[in-house]
Amino acid sequence: MAKYLVGIDEGTTGCKTCVFDLEGNIIGQDYREYPCHYPKPGWVEQVPEEITPALFASCKAAIERSGVDSADIVALALSTQGSVIGLVGEDGNLIRPFVGWQDLRGGPESIATITDKISVEDYYAITGDPLGFVFSSGKLAWLRDNEPENWAKTALFSTHHDYFAREFGATEPWTDLSSASREGMFDVNNHCWSERVHDVIGIPLSKRAQVTKEPGKVIGRIPADVAEKTGLAEGTLLCVGAHDQNACTFGAGAVDDGTAVMVIGTFGSCFVVSDTPIRDPNGKLVVKGNHGVGNWTIEGFANASASAFRWFRDVFGDVEVAAAKSIGVDPYELLTQEASASVPGANGITYLPYLQGAAGARLNGNARGAFVGMTLGTKKSDMVRAVLEGISFEMREILETEAAAGINVERIRLTGGAAKSPFWCQLLADVFGRPIELLQTSETGCLGAALYAGIGAGLYEGPHDAVNKAVKVSAVYEPNPELAKHYDEAFARFVATMDALNDTVFA
Repeated sequence: MAKYLVGIDEGTTGCKTCVFDLEGNIIGQDYREYPCHYPKPGWVEQVPEEITPALFASCKAAIERSGVDSADIVALALSTQGSVIGLVGEDGNLIRPFVGWQDLRGGPESIATITDKISVEDYYAITGDPLGFVFSSGKLAWLRDNEPENWAKTALFSTHHDYFAREFGATEPWTDLSSASREGMFDVNNHCWSERVHDVIGIPLSKRAQVTKEPGKVIGRIPADVAEKTGLAEGTLLCVGAHDQNACTFGAGAVDDGTAVMVIGTFGSCFVVSDTPIRDPNGKLVVKGNHGVGNWTIEGFANASASAFRWFRDVFGDVEVAAAKSIGVDPYELLTQEASASVPGANGITYLPYLQGAAGARLNGNARGAFVGMTLGTKKSDMVRAVLEGISFEMREILETEAAAGINVERIRLTGGAAKSPFWCQLLADVFGRPIELLQTSETGCLGAALYAGIGAGLYEGPHDAVNKAVKVSAVYEPNPELAKHYDEAFARFVATMDALNDTVFA
């Protein structure tokens, strides 16, 4: 009897479910979108009433499309958003909407309430997280000071992993060490909540989920009511997955020291596996546990990444969206075709993709998106190409920040939405001057979650066995040295533009 695994990726703007065989092949999949809400400038919120039904429906549709008997699905696990705050009351319900990871309300005033009690250097030494607006600590400080009634009623400060695992049937709040680390309140060297940082924020450890570093820990079985909504068999094993970025890197095979994985999706990041929890001398790179593997990942990240491309599609891509619907293709495919009609450097157009602040190499919550360099001769193809190049240049800055910290990357495994575009894959190879490797599936978040489930169910001996059996490089894009000069010039223009605005408009 064949055995299968389910991985569910609960992302920022939508969720995907994939059914895999034990060799990592997708047997069936489904995707559902859900909204983010923006009640004030810089605020980003979501509600479970829109996310949970999408997770269930996506799971059910993927299983139906796979044609697999649900009784043959052994286990599932979740890949979930990180740095999302859920204030849960005594009744187990959310007190207020989730505060999203892209939310900017944990600004300088909230950060100052932390640095008054712990130095930036000590904070980074404990947590491995640069103290700023991305991680939950600053936003939690804002909620403490601005919503004291909600704060007082909170029985559990939830991560997305323990919240949605409970929706699938977990009876106790369990989270993984990568999701816990994303809170900015985790002792990253010792793999446990930091009591000192929690004391600074004012949260007792008793109001936190339990953290496991065990890959695929079994935390429940699918109950009858969830089975009916998801298409899973009652009693299917529910296992601990990971924060979506770590699920992506695990699904891309990042288990050995020196392996680099770049994720360009709603969120962008470059992870490099390290056997030691080294710190960036400049304090910009994130150090977090490589969940279940026993080593660490060193990461630089971008807040918007491919979200900046989605924004362009939604605001300026009406024609492409309509045409794509009529001919049955992805509108992004039509947009990248337009981009290919421009030239490297986008005819002098520079795009800053900082639509939700700058992270990674910049760490400036005041940064915003911008097009610079347009003339009466500028075409839409130049604008589209500038968007793809701008996102790629932000990732190049992350690579240069990692190099400055002594972390040199020779080859990059790419995953996320960008991996689906041959044009963008080649552009990245040319911009970075490094080979870009693709994997047999671009759905590495789902695959990573499924592999954790497989380990928990005893179908793999451990992380290395899972990766060896289910992760394969399928293609390589080599950089074109003839284009290096053009991209070096465009990148220098990108850096100069951001430097100028960083010191003035974005100060």
